[in-house]
Amino acid sequence: MRKSLTKAEILRDRRDISRLFSGSHAFRTNGLHLRIVENDLGWSRVVFAAVRSFRTAVERNRSRRRVREAYRNIKERITGHYDIVFVMYPGDFSYAERYQQVEKLLRRSGAIPDQ
Repeated sequence: MRKSLTKAEILRDRRDISRLFSGSHAFRTNGLHLRIVENDLGWSRVVFAAVRSFRTAVERNRSRRRVREAYRNIKERITGHYDIVFVMYPGDFSYAERYQQVEKLLRRSGAIPDQ
């Protein structure tokens, strides 16, 4: 299985994204929020959003890259098919911290089974 995110795995449709924010399950940790809802596609789709309170575009893009990479490395462990949005908040989080946040939220949501 390919590890990179394919075009089909990126959630782009405005209606689907709005559906995630309106009626999905929300899970939160310091610096990162997860909204998730099941889909019938046979694969999971994801979108990465950053709040406007990042000081610079560099910080916002770095945060987005770190969360995207963490998700990319974890996505094979997800059971089921979901539409997912990660909402990132500013903070000095390393890649390892972002990885733990993504894993914790996906585990809490039930997308990744407990070990």
